Amino acid sequence: MTRDELFAEIDRHFLAPEALRRAELFARHGRSSAEGWFKGELMLLLESLAKDGRVEGWRADVPITEDSRQRCDFRIVTGGRPLWLEVKTLVQPAQVADSGVMSKGGGFAEDLVKLMRVREGEKGVLLFVVPRPEPSQWADLLASYARRIAPLGFRELSEIGAYPESLYVCKLEVREVF
Repeated sequence: MTRDELFAEIDRHFLAPEALRRAELFARHGRSSAEGWFKGELMLLLESLAKDGRVEGWRADVPITEDSRQRCDFRIVTGGRPLWLEVKTLVQPAQVADSGVMSKGGGFAEDLVKLMRVREGEKGVLLFVVPRPEPSQWADLLASYARRIAPLGFRELSEIGAYPESLYVCKLEVREVF
C-alpha cells in the first residue's frame, strides 16, 4: 500500500456517515475531546489494515529516535517504508487564531520541528478540520502560517474542495524549505 492509498483509506473511514455525524457534533460543541477521538478512530483503522495485511505494521506514540524522549503520534510501515504522522484537530477554523493549534506555541510548529528530526521515511501531519472552511479562507490561512514558520515547511497533499462541509481531512507533507 502506498502513502496515497493509505490516505484514501483514511478518507473512506472518516467520511463514512457515522464518522461525519461525530465531526458535526465536535463542530457544534468544541474541541476538548475531538483530537483523542480522531486518534482512536485512526488506531481502529490501522489495526484493521494491519490485520488484512495492507500495512506492514504500525505503532502509536513512538519515540522519534532510540535516544529521544520526543514522540510521534503514529509510525506506519507501508511499502517497506515508515510514514511518521502527527495528528492535529482544528475545530471552528474561522477562529483558528484563538484555537492555539496553529499559533506560536500551539503545537503545530513544534510537531514540524520534531518530525524534521526523523532520519528515515516520510513525514506528515493529518489535520482534521471541522467544519471544513471555505477554500479561499483555508488557502490564506496556510499561506500565512507557512510564511511565519519558514524555513520549516509543508505541502498540502489533499484538495479541500473534495470534502464535505462537515469535515476536511487535510494531509500535509512535512519538508524543509531551504
